[in-house]
Amino acid sequence: MFLTILSCSYGGGHRRVAEVIAEEWRARIGGRVEVIDYFTRFANPRFDAATRFWYYQTIRFAPGLQRRFYDFMGEIRPDSWFRRAVNRTGMERLHRYLTDERPDVVCCVHWTFSGTMSDLRAAGRTAVPCLTVITDYVGHGEWIHPHMDRYAVPHDAMQDHLRRRGVSAGRIIVSGIPVEPKFDRGPDRATLMAQLGLTPGVPVVLVMAGAYAALGRVDDLVRVLARFPRPIQPLVVCANAPRLARRVRALTTRSSHLFRVLGYVTNVDELMTVADLLLTKAGGVTVSEALMKTLPMLLYGSIPGQEESNTAFLVGQGAAVAATTAVEVREALSTLLARPERLAAMRGVAARLRRPDAARVVVAQLAELAADPGRRTARRPPAVTTDA
Repeated sequence: MFLTILSCSYGGGHRRVAEVIAEEWRARIGGRVEVIDYFTRFANPRFDAATRFWYYQTIRFAPGLQRRFYDFMGEIRPDSWFRRAVNRTGMERLHRYLTDERPDVVCCVHWTFSGTMSDLRAAGRTAVPCLTVITDYVGHGEWIHPHMDRYAVPHDAMQDHLRRRGVSAGRIIVSGIPVEPKFDRGPDRATLMAQLGLTPGVPVVLVMAGAYAALGRVDDLVRVLARFPRPIQPLVVCANAPRLARRVRALTTRSSHLFRVLGYVTNVDELMTVADLLLTKAGGVTVSEALMKTLPMLLYGSIPGQEESNTAFLVGQGAAVAATTAVEVREALSTLLARPERLAAMRGVAARLRRPDAARVVVAQLAELAADPGRRTARRPPAVTTDA
């Protein structure tokens, strides 16, 4: 069976989810799988470059505008002229791909092309079944489209939210957000502490801000950590931001703490294993990886919209605390490191929320859709009624 996964490069999370699903498909199904960056492959390259540029500029310089756009997309109807216009982005090229390549099933890990697939199916232009993996912890209306076969969601409470928006219960699968299997296994903490040259008994504070670390207000966090009065071991991941790494090193030259400043790394699972606390913005995949490691989180600098919604969910559940200013970061850090019982409680919540079998559940659903000949011959799936 042939699976096509439609992904994108807005941050690294969507791509990582797509690759995890692809690996699970190859391992369990043994069939062909293709991961496609939708905007690069099907949209106009100038559109892709322009939207990516303005997205990051808006986040950096006009976060309130990004928040208003997020709220707007959550309230408008799927059949509104604006949503239909967005859905037409790359539609003809996607249609030609589906006709020529004939995948047995499609998986979407971003809301935009979920809408495109829904519109193609509504028009009877394709009968390829489709599943959408929601990669945030809130069932925002932008994800909901009337002709989607199934939704894979990260937690039980999202089922109620989708049902209130008209999605039938049979189309909602609680899977969790797929992350790499290594986050569910690996060397024990003591072994890794020794390998990384860390001192037992001194709290390890891990700072991360996603693939585009320059957007994560890491400088604020580093300033707090550099002057923190209690002994700590900070690990700062700067990803693909060398200028940020240079600033961090400059900010910490006179600190009493030994900072380890890292660039792009492939051992985030090990860093999360040794950490006592993660300071990060609330990207859906990063927090899912932290949940897998039962790592308490202090959330700061989250992108307006989806990441702020992720923050609200995780704080409400008790897996994280949030701060909006550097002063609040210092206060929260002091409180958490002084109260090991609070950190233990947060680890307990994370253990309840973690979903180590997420990729397996998603792939099982995709295989079921691909193997059902009735879905491939139907002109269109039954629509749902939604007020999104």
